[in-house]
Amino acid sequence: MYLPLFMTEAVIYSFMRGDKMEIIIIFMLWLHYLATIMWIGGMAFNILVLRPSMVAIDQNQRPVLGTAVLKRFVIFAWLSIAVLVLTGIPIAFSRVVIEDIFSTTYGIVLLSKHFVTLIMILIVAWVSFVLSKKLASFAPKPNTILILVRTNLFLGILVLLLTAILKGV
Repeated sequence: MYLPLFMTEAVIYSFMRGDKMEIIIIFMLWLHYLATIMWIGGMAFNILVLRPSMVAIDQNQRPVLGTAVLKRFVIFAWLSIAVLVLTGIPIAFSRVVIEDIFSTTYGIVLLSKHFVTLIMILIVAWVSFVLSKKLASFAPKPNTILILVRTNLFLGILVLLLTAILKGV
């Protein structure tokens, strides 16, 4: 049985697939995608653009900038996580019934996606509440945080792959 929590009469019909999507689910998908872009895109920007560009500034200023960026980004990461959880639950229940979670390809891929996302959240929690608290603004940024951000970026890309698989099953 589908979760009727967000069932309205406002729908958009898909002529290609012959189904309909409720406007509230479309809005939640939009928020879900924005939060995904903010979190995974922010990590990609940090690893692929910001860190390599830091060679242009004084070596003593790099840890100061790195710490400031980390503190600010963690806020946006947690905001993204909150939006992903709040929108992801109704989106998931609009697509699969609880009884089918373990018995369908869609349910198994969805659970896999959520498991990887949970690992990502635990990494953010570790960086937010353990590692970043140990950083002084004058101390060099430890490689541990860089490794964790790279790991989270890889896991985020894996989540995007699992999302693409969900679209096909």
